[in-house]
Amino acid sequence: MTSVLVFLFFASLLSTKSGYSYVLGVLSLYSLWQLKGPRIAFERSEVWVIVWMGLFALMGGIAAAWHGDPADAFEVPAKFVLGIVLIQCCMKQPPQPAALWSGLVVGAISGLVLAYWKMLQSGEFKAYGYTGAIQFGNLALTMGVILIIGLCWALCQRCAHRRLWIAALAAGATCGLLGSYFSGTRGGWVAIPVFLMLFLVAFLRRGNLLSCLLVSAAIVASGAAVTLYSPLVQERIQEVSQDLAEYQDEGAASSGSLGARFAIWQTSLELLKEKPILGWGEVHFRKELRERAEAGLLGRVPATLANTHNTFLEVWVMYGGFALLALIGLMVSAVWHFLSHLRHPDTVARSYALAGVCLVLGYVVYSQSQVMLIRNNTLMFFLLMLAVLMGLLRQRCLHVVQR
Repeated sequence: MTSVLVFLFFASLLSTKSGYSYVLGVLSLYSLWQLKGPRIAFERSEVWVIVWMGLFALMGGIAAAWHGDPADAFEVPAKFVLGIVLIQCCMKQPPQPAALWSGLVVGAISGLVLAYWKMLQSGEFKAYGYTGAIQFGNLALTMGVILIIGLCWALCQRCAHRRLWIAALAAGATCGLLGSYFSGTRGGWVAIPVFLMLFLVAFLRRGNLLSCLLVSAAIVASGAAVTLYSPLVQERIQEVSQDLAEYQDEGAASSGSLGARFAIWQTSLELLKEKPILGWGEVHFRKELRERAEAGLLGRVPATLANTHNTFLEVWVMYGGFALLALIGLMVSAVWHFLSHLRHPDTVARSYALAGVCLVLGYVVYSQSQVMLIRNNTLMFFLLMLAVLMGLLRQRCLHVVQR
């Protein structure tokens, strides 16, 4: 049951408007039903991930109630509670690895097909599917990177369909990377050097030093060539220069992509000086932005942005300093949990650990320019992928010990 639902969630994430939400609803009910089974003896690092997740949900819920925010303000804390339930479910009944990898393959390929179809319809050369371009690009990149890691899983398996798996995973990874490219999501591209460094940490050995260096050099050279000769990348780089120049001239009145972000970040930090512990909450924060815009202290564009375009700043503003500390604790504990297995002698376990570190640190990088842990699709992808990788890593480590 877990395998089927995990496959359906990842397969439908980028290519449906809300199909993945229905799948997640069924998985949530199934996970709640699984709570009545025998308890699990968690490792200490796993306990800390759950504790920080629970603390964030608690602090966020208290802050939302204190601010008198509407009911949707409780949605994010409630989903972190769901994340705890998903972790316990995936620990008790981890999905089949094939369900994870095949779901990601179908999701990445179908997402790119949908994005291409919508580009043809709109005439706009930008991939976004049924969500925003930034969310689409970051999700596609994460799926592509994890599928590259999946190739390591396939290379270590001795099964009748090994070549088919390698071909499917390679195709899915390519589609994921292309989805990121066509989305033009610069905030995601910044994470690519981090991913490369993590790959080297996981797989670099004295015996394969030369081959790893050659592959890394080829990747760096390819990235440089794309940066220098791709019209899309060059256009996005030029927009950065234009936005920075505009922000220097206009300041808080900037309307460009980066300028508006800088303006809302500066305003948010100024407001947080007044309420660093409890934050402002959605209603009061929006009121302050409107007042500053009417007083000429903030431009119309930054004042009407849907969010602060920074996960950590958004959490601080909406849910307060305690919730922010809990979120940072969650990310640190999750990274530590996977890092502790990153040099595991078993290649499959190492692959799961590498995927987990890439997931968390990738989200840390993405979160500097988008509210990745606030938006529904990106948050639920993170929580479920975290749960699945923790469950598969635990299962593999136990299997290695018992062999």
